[in-house]
Amino acid sequence: MYLSRVRFLPGNTTHNALLTIQRKGSYASHQLLWQLFTEQQRSFLFREEQSNGLSSQQGMPEYLVLSQAVPVLNTELFQVETKLFAPKLNEGDKLAFRLRANPTRSSKTEDSTNKRGQRHDVMMHAKKCAQAEGVTEPLLLKQRMEQAALDWLVKDERAAGLGVRFDVRPLVMAYSQHKTSKKAQQPLISYSTVDYEGVLTVIDPELLISQVATGIGRAKAFGCGLMLLRRV
Repeated sequence: MYLSRVRFLPGNTTHNALLTIQRKGSYASHQLLWQLFTEQQRSFLFREEQSNGLSSQQGMPEYLVLSQAVPVLNTELFQVETKLFAPKLNEGDKLAFRLRANPTRSSKTEDSTNKRGQRHDVMMHAKKCAQAEGVTEPLLLKQRMEQAALDWLVKDERAAGLGVRFDVRPLVMAYSQHKTSKKAQQPLISYSTVDYEGVLTVIDPELLISQVATGIGRAKAFGCGLMLLRRV
């Protein structure tokens, strides 16, 4: 695998691209990053961040991209720095992680036509449940929402599926709601993201690497699912 940092180059092309992202949202970023890969290689995860680099780039979006193939720099839009991502992990290793995810839950109603049920943002679901119980204090609502986000990540079956153990509960660093569109005539797609940070213990190195490669959770085309790791 390869991990790349992708930055915009100054110019009119970048100006137009940024206007498109501002208008269409994160899926427009995904489409722009497609230009770095061939038709057969367009399987990648990405995360948008704000540039802290050169003064001309500060405040502009930049991307971390995890891919199976080396990005092909055939556009004047981007500057790309790529390095091999082949972590050597052992059972018991402790790693700091960052993850932007789209935590959802499924619920079914009697008139639902979807066998899997309707998907809900876990934090908004927790807020509505708390309000139905009479909770109105903003701090208590925030605590219930963050607890729901943490439960989604650290529940036993998810940790086991990742090949890790969370000895200390992670932190919820940010919660955001977004709208994006895939095509001009289609309705906007609403989704939410949660930024997690914390430390994990490796239980199954191969399983963890495979899960990092495929991404965690849903909304990967919208910049979710890329787990960033570093040793502590």
